[in-house]
Amino acid sequence: MKIEGCKRKKRHLFVGSGKSDSEEALMTVRHDFYQTPTSVIASLFLKKVDKARAKVEFPSPTELVVDLPTADNKRYTARIPLFGQVDTATSTSKIMGTKVELTLVKLDGASWPTLRSDEQRTSEILQIGNAGRA
Repeated sequence: MKIEGCKRKKRHLFVGSGKSDSEEALMTVRHDFYQTPTSVIASLFLKKVDKARAKVEFPSPTELVVDLPTADNKRYTARIPLFGQVDTATSTSKIMGTKVELTLVKLDGASWPTLRSDEQRTSEILQIGNAGRA
């Protein structure tokens, strides 16, 4: 079967809309966290993060800066104000296939009701360790 090609264009795209060279800026990503008495383990759910170009920095004990470009031309950048203070020297990040996992080492050992200081707090109060006497 021989089909004559078009003379107007060199290449045609028959399926889909093609790949764009510009990056799509993501305003937010889903996140979740859990905690132990000494650390907070937070997850930022974003697929296909480019490990070579991704940056996770702790400029201060109460702030986290992330720049997460993906393989499919998306990028999430944010300055995240943390609820409590963390040890910037021992806190770590790990990039996986579907998420970025952050291990934030607490300085004071207090319980965090939220990950971010600018989020609305829940009405729950979590007790870690032995409760004091009334």
